[in-house]
Amino acid sequence: MYWTITSQIISLGVTASKLPPTAMEGRKYLTIQNLGGVTIYVGNTFVTANTTGTGGFQLLPKATWSELYTDNVDIYGVIATGSSQVYTEEGK
Repeated sequence: MYWTITSQIISLGVTASKLPPTAMEGRKYLTIQNLGGVTIYVGNTFVTANTTGTGGFQLLPKATWSELYTDNVDIYGVIATGSSQVYTEEGK
């Protein structure tokens, strides 16, 4: 069995952005790596950059997170101030 893998680097800001912007059709997994020096908050479309109920999963600087997600699950990321970069990788 062969895997098809795509990856990209995305700039994040203070407004939640979809990770990645367009999901790979037939996706089986998603990996997100925080390339920056600030915490990224990962969650649904309403994710906020804080520790309230909408704050999402905290991905610390240089940390990586992988999950089995199909292409019909949308994941978003946001940071508290400035901008940062995140690496995404999808496979099927």
